[in-house]
Amino acid sequence: MTPEVEEKVIAYMTKETGFLPSENELGVLMDDLSSILGSLFIPTTPMPVRIEDFPPVPLDGIGAKGLSVLWRQILRNSTRLDSPQMSGHMDTAPHPFAVMTQTLVSALNQNMLFRELSPLASLVEEDLIDLFKTHLKLGPDWDGTWASGGSIANLTALFCAIGGYRGTIDRGNVHMFFPESGHASLKKAALILGVPVGQVHFVKCDDAGRIDVDELSAALKKAPRQAHNVVTSVLGTTIHGSIDRIEEIAKICSKYGAWHHVDAIYGGALMFSKTHDHFLAGLSSADSIVIGPQKWMYVPRVSAAVLVSGRKRFDENLGVVMPYSISGEVHRGVWGVQGSRPADAMVLWALLHAIGTKAVGEQIDRSIKLTRSFYEILSNSSILSPTHVPGLNLQVIRPNTTKRDTIEIQQRLKDDGSLWASVSQWRDEKLLRTVLLSPKLNEDSLNDFVVSLERAAS
Repeated sequence: MTPEVEEKVIAYMTKETGFLPSENELGVLMDDLSSILGSLFIPTTPMPVRIEDFPPVPLDGIGAKGLSVLWRQILRNSTRLDSPQMSGHMDTAPHPFAVMTQTLVSALNQNMLFRELSPLASLVEEDLIDLFKTHLKLGPDWDGTWASGGSIANLTALFCAIGGYRGTIDRGNVHMFFPESGHASLKKAALILGVPVGQVHFVKCDDAGRIDVDELSAALKKAPRQAHNVVTSVLGTTIHGSIDRIEEIAKICSKYGAWHHVDAIYGGALMFSKTHDHFLAGLSSADSIVIGPQKWMYVPRVSAAVLVSGRKRFDENLGVVMPYSISGEVHRGVWGVQGSRPADAMVLWALLHAIGTKAVGEQIDRSIKLTRSFYEILSNSSILSPTHVPGLNLQVIRPNTTKRDTIEIQQRLKDDGSLWASVSQWRDEKLLRTVLLSPKLNEDSLNDFVVSLERAAS
């Protein structure tokens, strides 16, 4: 850029229009926002006591000073994932580096639809797909794309499983088999894709939510001979964090000619673990896999990756013609069910460069180790019982009391402000669920959690 052009650009960018803020207002707001973001990394209570009243959207704006007031109201009235006591869901407080990168990525507003609107981000997305393939030991003939969250990722993979855009498979011939513990997005996807309700089957699981492989085998054996069968197994179930026996399920799917889809939205992060990566055995025999960095890789939501075995199949089932921009380059928007998408991969890419995959793996291993300690402490309680031996970093808890129901216990935890656990229904029972995600947790935290739980249940 020549000095003359640079001068004109600066003049254009700083021109006050009445619609954009002035330089002075921007400077003040940036300082204020920096202070607010900094407070996110200071421990606090996990849930707001009550939601404050807020005014209706005005005809005339409240200006920059009013915006700062709104920011603080948002902070006071939001669930604080940054609190180590917020341990009820598979939702993480993003790493500070990811928060800062997300701010830049949002401001640049790159569009993954066309490569010219996301030149670096397109390369980064492709680079991370290759990284995932390497760490999951999938082999070179896999390909993939990104999607905005786990639900869209599962929808995309299951769409691919029944022929995708080729449209060659009659929905009346499709049978889908999900574990009874599977995420709600699986059933949603099946129905959105037009699979008849009677051909969406839920396979019995054990008490910790793992597919009963004998039940799966029997269900596939009963399917019509000419059926196009699609089986989903899970690497990190939503309630228990349990891991299906991927290798055995892969063999069963191979025997019956079924497409094997693996929902690894949560557990896919184990690819960076040096201690628990054995859980990934058998993944290379799957037909499709979905992974959600937004969960256990400490980046903001929503982001997910869809991986498919067979580049040709991936391209034929999920690829479309993009006539809107002819540039001689292949656009990332060619694949998947979405058109425009944000550059989610950039945030993970920057975080992994800053801290390394080793640090992510060590944090995953640490949280699993803490959860197993939590299980041991709970096992010695007369008021509470762990319902399962944790495979990952989720622990479901049954109160051993009829004095208070589970919802009341949760409310007492909220009022106390020391721990927040979710309530999940597993079969006919409402149970407390904890997810030990926060890097701020330690052994002392676990003892405090048990004290809080026992107090709330008493």
